[in-house]
Amino acid sequence: MLKGAKRLFEPRTKREAIRLVYVFTTIAIAVALAVTVVSSLWAGTPMGPSLIRSVVIPLMLAPWMVWTIARFSLRLEEMRLELERLVREDPLSGALNRRGVTEFADKAFAEQKQKGLFSAIVIDIDRFKAINDNHGHAAGDAVIARVVEIARAIAGCESCAIGRLGGDELVMLIVGKALEETMATAERLRQAVEDTVFMHEDSRLTVTTSIGVAAADPSDKNAEAVLRRADQSLYAAKSAGRNRVRTAA
Repeated sequence: MLKGAKRLFEPRTKREAIRLVYVFTTIAIAVALAVTVVSSLWAGTPMGPSLIRSVVIPLMLAPWMVWTIARFSLRLEEMRLELERLVREDPLSGALNRRGVTEFADKAFAEQKQKGLFSAIVIDIDRFKAINDNHGHAAGDAVIARVVEIARAIAGCESCAIGRLGGDELVMLIVGKALEETMATAERLRQAVEDTVFMHEDSRLTVTTSIGVAAADPSDKNAEAVLRRADQSLYAAKSAGRNRVRTAA
Protein backbone atom coordinates (compact mmCIF):
# COMPACT_ATOMS: atom_id res chain seq x y z
CA MET A 1 0.00 0.00 0.00
CA LEU A 2 2.79 2.42 0.93
CA LYS A 3 4.66 1.47 -2.23
CA GLY A 4 1.57 2.19 -4.33
CA ALA A 5 1.13 5.57 -2.64
CA LYS A 6 4.78 6.42 -3.31
CA ARG A 7 4.37 5.59 -7.00
CA LEU A 8 1.29 7.83 -7.11
CA PHE A 9 3.10 10.80 -5.59
CA GLU A 10 6.34 10.17 -7.52
CA PRO A 11 5.31 9.39 -11.12
CA ARG A 12 7.98 7.74 -13.27
CA THR A 13 6.10 7.68 -16.57
CA LYS A 14 3.85 10.09 -18.42
CA ARG A 15 0.91 7.75 -17.85
CA GLU A 16 1.49 7.83 -14.10
CA ALA A 17 1.76 11.64 -14.23
CA ILE A 18 -1.61 11.90 -16.00
CA ARG A 19 -3.13 9.60 -13.39
CA LEU A 20 -1.75 11.87 -10.66
CA VAL A 21 -3.37 14.92 -12.30
CA TYR A 22 -6.70 13.10 -12.59
CA VAL A 23 -6.65 11.89 -8.98
CA PHE A 24 -5.72 15.25 -7.44
CA THR A 25 -8.14 17.19 -9.63
CA THR A 26 -10.93 14.84 -8.55
CA ILE A 27 -9.92 15.25 -4.89
CA ALA A 28 -9.77 19.05 -5.23
CA ILE A 29 -13.26 19.18 -6.74
CA ALA A 30 -14.65 16.80 -4.10
CA VAL A 31 -13.16 18.85 -1.24
CA ALA A 32 -14.39 22.12 -2.75
CA LEU A 33 -17.90 20.70 -3.16
CA ALA A 34 -17.94 19.38 0.40
CA VAL A 35 -16.80 22.72 1.82
CA THR A 36 -19.38 24.59 -0.27
CA VAL A 37 -22.24 22.32 0.79
CA VAL A 38 -21.32 22.49 4.50
CA SER A 39 -20.88 26.27 4.36
CA SER A 40 -24.17 26.82 2.56
CA LEU A 41 -26.09 24.58 4.96
CA TRP A 42 -24.48 26.28 7.94
CA ALA A 43 -25.25 29.79 6.64
CA GLY A 44 -28.62 28.85 5.17
CA THR A 45 -27.73 30.34 1.76
CA PRO A 46 -28.50 28.99 -1.72
CA MET A 47 -25.71 26.76 -2.96
CA GLY A 48 -26.37 26.88 -6.73
CA PRO A 49 -23.78 29.50 -7.84
CA SER A 50 -21.34 28.36 -5.17
CA LEU A 51 -21.52 24.78 -6.40
CA ILE A 52 -20.61 25.90 -9.90
CA ARG A 53 -17.61 27.86 -8.59
CA SER A 54 -16.50 24.91 -6.45
CA VAL A 55 -16.25 22.79 -9.59
CA VAL A 56 -14.95 25.32 -12.11
CA ILE A 57 -12.14 26.84 -10.03
CA PRO A 58 -10.44 23.52 -9.05
CA LEU A 59 -10.98 22.27 -12.59
CA MET A 60 -9.06 25.30 -13.92
CA LEU A 61 -6.25 25.40 -11.35
CA ALA A 62 -5.63 21.87 -10.09
CA PRO A 63 -4.60 20.19 -13.39
CA TRP A 64 -2.09 22.93 -14.20
CA MET A 65 -0.58 22.97 -10.70
CA VAL A 66 -0.36 19.18 -10.38
CA TRP A 67 0.98 18.73 -13.92
CA THR A 68 3.77 21.23 -13.16
CA ILE A 69 4.79 19.19 -10.12
CA ALA A 70 4.43 15.91 -12.04
CA ARG A 71 6.67 17.18 -14.87
CA PHE A 72 9.32 18.07 -12.29
CA SER A 73 9.08 14.56 -10.86
CA LEU A 74 9.38 13.05 -14.35
CA ARG A 75 12.46 15.15 -15.03
CA LEU A 76 14.05 13.95 -11.79
CA GLU A 77 13.33 10.35 -12.83
CA GLU A 78 14.96 10.96 -16.23
CA MET A 79 18.03 12.40 -14.51
CA ARG A 80 18.18 9.42 -12.13
CA LEU A 81 18.04 6.94 -15.02
CA GLU A 82 20.69 8.89 -16.91
CA LEU A 83 23.00 8.85 -13.89
CA GLU A 84 22.45 5.10 -13.49
CA ARG A 85 23.36 4.64 -17.16
CA LEU A 86 26.48 6.78 -16.88
CA VAL A 87 27.89 4.90 -13.89
CA ARG A 88 27.50 1.60 -15.77
CA GLU A 89 28.49 2.62 -19.29
CA ASP A 90 31.87 3.13 -20.94
CA PRO A 91 31.72 6.59 -22.57
CA LEU A 92 34.05 5.67 -25.43
CA SER A 93 32.33 2.56 -26.75
CA GLY A 94 28.85 2.67 -25.25
CA ALA A 95 29.47 -0.80 -23.82
CA LEU A 96 29.10 -1.62 -20.14
CA ASN A 97 32.01 -0.56 -17.96
CA ARG A 98 33.55 -2.90 -15.39
CA ARG A 99 30.86 -2.10 -12.82
CA GLY A 100 28.09 -2.72 -15.34
CA VAL A 101 29.71 -5.99 -16.43
CA THR A 102 29.95 -7.19 -12.84
CA GLU A 103 26.31 -6.38 -12.06
CA PHE A 104 25.02 -7.98 -15.28
CA ALA A 105 27.23 -11.07 -14.89
CA ASP A 106 26.24 -11.67 -11.27
CA LYS A 107 22.54 -11.46 -12.08
CA ALA A 108 22.76 -13.62 -15.21
CA PHE A 109 24.93 -16.20 -13.45
CA ALA A 110 22.45 -16.55 -10.58
CA GLU A 111 19.59 -17.06 -13.03
CA GLN A 112 21.32 -19.45 -15.43
CA LYS A 113 23.87 -21.37 -13.35
CA GLN A 114 21.90 -24.60 -12.98
CA LYS A 115 21.06 -24.65 -16.69
CA GLY A 116 24.65 -23.96 -17.64
CA LEU A 117 23.45 -21.33 -20.10
CA PHE A 118 25.71 -18.48 -19.08
CA SER A 119 28.99 -17.93 -20.91
CA ALA A 120 31.69 -15.29 -21.14
CA ILE A 121 33.65 -14.36 -24.26
CA VAL A 122 36.72 -12.29 -23.43
CA ILE A 123 38.17 -10.40 -26.41
CA ASP A 124 41.58 -8.82 -26.83
CA ILE A 125 42.48 -6.69 -29.85
CA ASP A 126 45.76 -8.07 -31.19
CA ARG A 127 48.77 -5.75 -31.09
CA PHE A 128 46.60 -2.85 -30.00
CA LYS A 129 49.58 -0.92 -28.66
CA ALA A 130 51.08 -0.86 -32.16
CA ILE A 131 47.87 0.72 -33.48
CA ASN A 132 48.12 3.48 -30.88
CA ASP A 133 51.86 3.96 -31.45
CA ASN A 134 51.67 4.03 -35.26
CA HIS A 135 48.35 5.78 -35.84
CA GLY A 136 47.56 7.63 -32.62
CA HIS A 137 45.13 7.10 -29.79
CA ALA A 138 42.22 8.41 -31.85
CA ALA A 139 42.70 5.45 -34.19
CA GLY A 140 42.82 3.07 -31.23
CA ASP A 141 39.63 4.54 -29.80
CA ALA A 142 37.87 4.18 -33.16
CA VAL A 143 38.95 0.54 -33.40
CA ILE A 144 37.58 -0.24 -29.93
CA ALA A 145 34.25 1.42 -30.72
CA ARG A 146 33.98 -0.44 -34.05
CA VAL A 147 34.78 -3.84 -32.50
CA VAL A 148 32.06 -3.20 -29.89
CA GLU A 149 29.61 -2.46 -32.71
CA ILE A 150 30.53 -5.72 -34.43
CA ALA A 151 30.25 -7.66 -31.16
CA ARG A 152 26.83 -6.18 -30.48
CA ALA A 153 25.63 -7.26 -33.92
CA ILE A 154 27.09 -10.75 -33.53
CA ALA A 155 25.74 -11.37 -29.99
CA GLY A 156 22.31 -12.20 -31.37
CA CYS A 157 20.21 -12.02 -28.20
CA GLU A 158 18.54 -9.20 -26.31
CA SER A 159 19.52 -10.64 -22.95
CA CYS A 160 23.24 -10.64 -23.79
CA ALA A 161 25.63 -7.79 -22.98
CA ILE A 162 28.85 -6.26 -24.27
CA GLY A 163 31.34 -4.73 -21.86
CA ARG A 164 34.75 -3.11 -21.78
CA LEU A 165 36.96 -4.35 -18.97
CA GLY A 166 39.66 -1.79 -19.62
CA GLY A 167 42.07 -0.83 -22.38
CA ASP A 168 41.41 -3.01 -25.41
CA GLU A 169 39.94 -5.92 -23.44
CA LEU A 170 36.24 -6.49 -24.11
CA VAL A 171 33.74 -9.08 -22.96
CA MET A 172 30.53 -10.56 -24.30
CA LEU A 173 28.20 -12.06 -21.72
CA ILE A 174 26.04 -14.66 -23.41
CA VAL A 175 22.79 -15.80 -21.78
CA GLY A 176 20.64 -18.71 -22.91
CA LYS A 177 23.20 -20.46 -25.12
CA ALA A 178 25.23 -23.61 -24.52
CA LEU A 179 29.02 -23.61 -24.80
CA GLU A 180 28.97 -24.94 -28.37
CA GLU A 181 26.74 -22.08 -29.53
CA THR A 182 28.88 -19.58 -27.67
CA MET A 183 32.01 -20.93 -29.36
CA ALA A 184 30.32 -20.50 -32.73
CA THR A 185 29.41 -16.92 -31.79
CA ALA A 186 33.00 -16.21 -30.77
CA GLU A 187 34.32 -17.60 -34.06
CA ARG A 188 31.84 -15.46 -36.04
CA LEU A 189 33.05 -12.43 -34.13
CA ARG A 190 36.70 -13.23 -34.76
CA GLN A 191 36.03 -13.71 -38.48
CA ALA A 192 33.88 -10.58 -38.73
CA VAL A 193 36.60 -8.41 -37.17
CA GLU A 194 39.24 -9.89 -39.46
CA ASP A 195 37.05 -9.26 -42.52
CA THR A 196 36.17 -5.68 -41.56
CA VAL A 197 38.05 -2.87 -43.26
CA PHE A 198 39.24 -0.45 -40.57
CA MET A 199 40.21 2.96 -41.92
CA HIS A 200 41.73 5.87 -40.05
CA GLU A 201 42.26 8.99 -42.09
CA ASP A 202 44.02 7.58 -45.18
CA SER A 203 45.41 4.50 -43.49
CA ARG A 204 43.99 1.01 -43.60
CA LEU A 205 44.42 -0.79 -40.28
CA THR A 206 44.84 -4.53 -39.89
CA VAL A 207 42.77 -5.61 -36.91
CA THR A 208 42.36 -9.10 -35.50
CA THR A 209 41.27 -10.44 -32.13
CA SER A 210 42.23 -13.21 -29.75
CA ILE A 211 39.25 -14.66 -27.91
CA GLY A 212 38.77 -16.82 -24.83
CA VAL A 213 35.50 -18.57 -23.99
CA ALA A 214 34.15 -20.20 -20.84
CA ALA A 215 30.72 -21.41 -19.74
CA ALA A 216 29.21 -21.65 -16.27
CA ASP A 217 29.85 -24.90 -14.45
CA PRO A 218 27.82 -26.28 -11.50
CA SER A 219 30.97 -26.03 -9.36
CA ASP A 220 31.31 -22.29 -9.99
CA LYS A 221 30.43 -20.16 -6.99
CA ASN A 222 30.07 -16.89 -8.88
CA ALA A 223 30.33 -15.23 -12.28
CA GLU A 224 33.91 -14.18 -11.55
CA ALA A 225 34.96 -17.83 -11.82
CA VAL A 226 33.56 -17.98 -15.37
CA LEU A 227 35.26 -14.71 -16.35
CA ARG A 228 38.54 -15.97 -14.88
CA ARG A 229 38.45 -19.12 -16.99
CA ALA A 230 37.55 -17.13 -20.09
CA ASP A 231 40.54 -14.88 -19.39
CA GLN A 232 42.79 -17.93 -19.10
CA SER A 233 41.43 -19.15 -22.43
CA LEU A 234 42.23 -15.75 -23.93
CA TYR A 235 45.87 -16.07 -22.90
CA ALA A 236 45.93 -19.54 -24.47
CA ALA A 237 44.66 -18.02 -27.73
CA LYS A 238 47.35 -15.32 -27.64
CA SER A 239 50.06 -17.86 -26.82
CA ALA A 240 48.93 -20.02 -29.74
CA GLY A 241 49.60 -17.19 -32.19
CA ARG A 242 46.69 -14.73 -31.80
CA ASN A 243 43.67 -14.29 -34.08
CA ARG A 244 42.00 -17.43 -32.80
CA VAL A 245 39.41 -18.72 -30.32
CA ARG A 246 40.14 -20.94 -27.37
CA THR A 247 37.95 -22.35 -24.62
CA ALA A 248 38.64 -23.54 -21.09
CA ALA A 249 39.27 -27.26 -20.85
